[in-house]
Amino acid sequence: MEQQDRIMDGDLQTLGLQSILKMLALSGKTGTLLVHSGSETLAISLRKGQIVALQDNGGPQPDILGMLCLINKLDPPRAQYLKEVSQGNIQLAFAVMVEQRWMTQEEMQHRLEFAVTQSISHALRWVDGRFSFHRQLVPMESRMRPLDIDSLLLEALRQADEWEEKGEAQMARTAVARWLPEVNKDVMRLGLSQEHIDVLCLANGEIPMQAVAMVLMSPEARIAQTMLHLLELNLIELVDTALEGGLQQDLSNIIIQCQHLLAQQRQNSNPDQHLLGLISILTRCINGLLEHHGKYARILRGRGAMPEAEVIRYLDRRFKPTFNTLGSQQYSIMETATFERGRLDCTDILNLDKLVKGTQLEEFCWEAVLGLTAFLRFIFTELLGDEVGNSHTGRQLHVVWRAFLTEVDQEIQQYQVFRAYRNTQHARGREPQQPSQIGVVQQWQNVPESDGGSLWSPETQRRSI
Repeated sequence: MEQQDRIMDGDLQTLGLQSILKMLALSGKTGTLLVHSGSETLAISLRKGQIVALQDNGGPQPDILGMLCLINKLDPPRAQYLKEVSQGNIQLAFAVMVEQRWMTQEEMQHRLEFAVTQSISHALRWVDGRFSFHRQLVPMESRMRPLDIDSLLLEALRQADEWEEKGEAQMARTAVARWLPEVNKDVMRLGLSQEHIDVLCLANGEIPMQAVAMVLMSPEARIAQTMLHLLELNLIELVDTALEGGLQQDLSNIIIQCQHLLAQQRQNSNPDQHLLGLISILTRCINGLLEHHGKYARILRGRGAMPEAEVIRYLDRRFKPTFNTLGSQQYSIMETATFERGRLDCTDILNLDKLVKGTQLEEFCWEAVLGLTAFLRFIFTELLGDEVGNSHTGRQLHVVWRAFLTEVDQEIQQYQVFRAYRNTQHARGREPQQPSQIGVVQQWQNVPESDGGSLWSPETQRRSI
């Protein structure tokens, strides 16, 4: 805004927001009030002393339409249509809903008025910051009827006082909740109110409490109390964003490191060494996941520095039975490996080339690759379900993990094709055109056209060069 348009400015410690708004209302001012505190900013448009629009830049704008779908106030096809029409303008979306008779004019006014009240109620608690009032009106689209400042301040102050009394000491307005992954209770038999059920529907690990309050048009302090009750019933948990950030970064690093090793592994030129290399990578990935889970397992959180012995006992109890079952019932070569003290040791398998050679070594290694891959999948599924559940973070990590598993699967499939080709050549009573020691990669790339052509995808071939 132009400097010459500014009528007044000052410090919030000297003149609070309540006094500023009352003064502007009494004098019937028209213009824009800008209020800053830290990274948060409010822009309030006034016309003749009444609020006609407000813009809150305190954080990402919530997906109101998506949240209305979660509480069955809107169906997904209509929500998608509104998003395409409004291009992110929620006021326009509401106006279209009124035109389509999916919402009444009164409900639209109520929702827009509540959003303004909630933003001002939060800003009334700002102690540090500055304000400035400008004659110029900032263009802000508004479908809301002008609001009387005195009436709005009464409700905003009531909400602010309620938050001071009940909410602030126990929960931040940016708190995010999600269902506990192990919840299997019949929620309908718990005697919950409709507001409790609505909050549960919105507890997807992505929506902050202030957005829940906005879509339910209920004061933040009341939503905080509802969430605390759901916490006591062990239906939800609060998401620790700092912990989840570290968790996500740690898991991503493990996957990236293993992808890098897998890319290097493609240069191995001998079938036995190729399989031994895969065993080494799978073992490293498994141990990386185990170490990670020792830091982020749900049962180990919030208990300070855990003794190593307790972490080891937990990992052994959680994963060793499945490892033993895979060895005894499906992949007997895995009985050669050991799972002790929360780690997998495949040293004996990796040293098999010192004891056996040729086809027998290849068969042992091939079985070990299949068994370790199955164990790896089990560990990650259990780990992800325990640590983040079906949350936004969980879905992001699942996508990255699937990409890594696809690369592992490609290695396995390509080796299967190599075996099939070699067995076919032997069945025809002739040796493969390339001797086995020349290399798995070279043989796959040089299978005769009459026998199926190149078995590497163009992308895989580029990565193998």
